[in-house]
Amino acid sequence: MKKGFTLIELMGVIIILGVLALITYPVIDKSIKQSREKAIDRTIENLIEASYNYSIKNDLGYNSYYKKLEFETLAQAGYIEKEIINPVTNKKLEGCIIYKWNESNNQYEFEYSETCEVPLILYKDNSGANSPELLNNMIPVYYDGTNWVYANIYEEWYDYNAKEWANAVVLTDGVSKNVGDTINEDEIALWYVWIPRYTYTIFNGNNESVNEQEIQIKFENGTNSSGTVECVDAISGSRTNSETCTDDTNGSIKNGTSTYTHPAFTFGDKELTGFWVGKFELSTTDTTCNTTPNKTNCDKIHTINTKPNISSLRFINVSNLFTSIQNVSLDFSLNGDSHIMKNMEWGAVAYLSHSKYGIGNKEIGLNNNTSYITGCGDEEGTSPSNECNKYDTTLGNLASTTGNIYGIYDMSGGAYEYIMGNMVDTNGNFYNSNAGFNENYPTSNYYDSYTYNTSYITHERGKLGDATKEILKSFGTATGGWYGNNSYFPSNSRSWFIRGGNNTVLSYQGIFNFYYYYGNASDLGDCSSRIVIISNS
Repeated sequence: MKKGFTLIELMGVIIILGVLALITYPVIDKSIKQSREKAIDRTIENLIEASYNYSIKNDLGYNSYYKKLEFETLAQAGYIEKEIINPVTNKKLEGCIIYKWNESNNQYEFEYSETCEVPLILYKDNSGANSPELLNNMIPVYYDGTNWVYANIYEEWYDYNAKEWANAVVLTDGVSKNVGDTINEDEIALWYVWIPRYTYTIFNGNNESVNEQEIQIKFENGTNSSGTVECVDAISGSRTNSETCTDDTNGSIKNGTSTYTHPAFTFGDKELTGFWVGKFELSTTDTTCNTTPNKTNCDKIHTINTKPNISSLRFINVSNLFTSIQNVSLDFSLNGDSHIMKNMEWGAVAYLSHSKYGIGNKEIGLNNNTSYITGCGDEEGTSPSNECNKYDTTLGNLASTTGNIYGIYDMSGGAYEYIMGNMVDTNGNFYNSNAGFNENYPTSNYYDSYTYNTSYITHERGKLGDATKEILKSFGTATGGWYGNNSYFPSNSRSWFIRGGNNTVLSYQGIFNFYYYYGNASDLGDCSSRIVIISNS
């Protein structure tokens, strides 16, 4: 006779099975979860591998900021299946691959993102240039082929390798814009271009004659100085030279070997990552001066503008230019030091323009407009004209330091530009001449000083980096500059540099042109100036 389980025995078995289940379930559940996690890890690894393989044959751009690579893009190219299943949910895997270029190892970095949110990292191009230091009220802009647009600083808005220098604007009072908005010229009060810190290879450091050539430039990181050459001012006494320079590596300066951190990136005792330069010659909001330009209407303190398609500010002495430009920081609430471009700062722009990051080894186009309208452009050597090829046209672009719309204009032709480069007097002191300072002289960090001489062709007085003695095809002659530019050094009562030439005399035009002048508000009305601003931080 068969004997079955009693109720008590059955309950005991159930209890034992329950206990075993309680003991084994977490182990089994953990094993299942681990298996699924390994599966999703393998899935993500396969997606990253597919992204890497895709990058080998497709240009993702060498960007130091993050971008998205959609699964659909990989699927259409045949690198993954059309639909990827999430092993955890058994549903379609959502998300995308986030990537960026790592400059330190020259490789792409890929990672999976479920939300596709791109990490916000300030954009930095792949040239090695220091990122622009945007001041209060400065708006970064890029050109979309038709309009200037308020740039997103986390996305590409400049590229020095592509000769697209960083541009930023300050809007007129009452105008407000958001990222992505178009910005019209009449909404701009000030327009700047960023010049990043760099070192250059010296090509003519020993008072020689040298042919035109592309200048070799390397951007520096932060405020680190990588050049081998050091220079100190030597202005006093009967010296012919204005500075003494040595090479820490070679002792003496050797062309093609010695390198020099451009001195324009040292402002007094402050080292700079770069500085902002006015994109156009100086202009003003003063309608009286603009309508009837003469010394009576223009030789005074002004509210400054820098913008295209407007008459440049002229008939004004250096002192009033100096004060007007210094007031810009206060007038527009900019947390920076605003000043007239120094001779060395002009040289820094000129050298960058003639590197691979600018127009290279060729003459810059010119502003040949006889009405002194800013931003006009034409081919080098073109006769003066009352017409204006605007800065955003094909011919207008020729007058840019980059040969495109991203560069700096009016540095060849237009008006002469008063630059803060001053020859000392016979006692070795600041030489006011007719500049109007009335002994309230600027401090030494606002100008470059040069030894006194009565001859305008003693070019050994030039300094490395200022685009005077280094860029002479014929050293010691008044017309010896590159591309036939004039090369007159300050002398006697003409203690001030003017740069860039004017719109009328062809031999007086060119970014390497330099000439001497009195510092006064000339009746000729052919002298303007240019603004520079550096961060106070």
